[in-house]
Amino acid sequence: MTGPIYLDNGTMTRPSDYLISQMQPFVKRHWQEVDAPYIKGKEPALSITKTRGDLFAFVGAHEHDHFQFCGSKKEGLFHLLHAFYGAYFLENGNNHILLDEESDVTAHFETLGLCAKNLERNDQGQITKEQLEKMITPKTGLVVLSWADPFTGALHPIWELGELCREKGVLFAVDASHVLGKLYFKFQEMPIDFLFFEGSLIHGPRGSGGLFASRTVAFAPIQTPLNLPSFVGLGIAIEELSESFDSMCMETVRLRDKFEEGIQLAIPEVKILGRDVERLPNVSAIEFPGIKNELLAFHLAERDVFVSFDRKQEMRLSFSLSRLTTEEDIDRAIGMVSDAAQKCRTFSEELV
Repeated sequence: MTGPIYLDNGTMTRPSDYLISQMQPFVKRHWQEVDAPYIKGKEPALSITKTRGDLFAFVGAHEHDHFQFCGSKKEGLFHLLHAFYGAYFLENGNNHILLDEESDVTAHFETLGLCAKNLERNDQGQITKEQLEKMITPKTGLVVLSWADPFTGALHPIWELGELCREKGVLFAVDASHVLGKLYFKFQEMPIDFLFFEGSLIHGPRGSGGLFASRTVAFAPIQTPLNLPSFVGLGIAIEELSESFDSMCMETVRLRDKFEEGIQLAIPEVKILGRDVERLPNVSAIEFPGIKNELLAFHLAERDVFVSFDRKQEMRLSFSLSRLTTEEDIDRAIGMVSDAAQKCRTFSEELV
């Protein structure tokens, strides 16, 4: 069998045909404003209640925790920064924010007096408790980071980092996009104040996501009209994540390990990143010595193998599997990646 091999699921994931079909009635028939005073607008009420309940149950949120549907995790970040700015910064003056990645959303709030700084990672892509403690100052009011490094798959010690933030009186916000459906947790039991995620990273529709805020924090988001089709689609994605949880944690791990072993057997000098730390079950980051990652990614794309690369790490590629990845995909990918890497190395040597 031939066809594209998509191993860039840390950037975007494919929604199921079933999910798309379940969204269609809310585009064709239930298009009215859900807050309208007439009956037609109230018809989707049961679907809204069910989806909201499924989301709360899936992340283990308390019934009194706050939830805001968002069009993306960037929008979720905006809502939590807006809440932090209004309820905390203006009250206590703690304007220092620590983040694990740059964002134009943060840049906007910097013009209003906030000061953002990027967190440092170790060689495995992790942010450790010791690193975070060194960066927290008396003026730090908020820490925002992803639960896992999407490139290496390395999981940050979230519980330790959250407890440290509690000790320092610092709010803690976590992007859970890459761990939903792969890691079991209960939001209400974690030392986390805000939890947000991107729907398109969990096989949900584009333009969907969510932000949970603990009932213990002040939270007054900007209210926007509900995108009902995407909200319902997000609920379907959550159901499908629950159903595939065991497969993701067992079968996908097996396929990832098979891929790494196959690449290392074909190219012994490669370096598999993240093996020494706890990591996501579906991500493999590999360093190809002497080979530019952009060149290798280009050659792979020409063969319909799609992967991710980081311009800051010029010899590393990231391969992110999903529940849709098959054993045949992995067998073909091993051969294509190995062959493309050998040709790229020969090309580089000829240039030298």
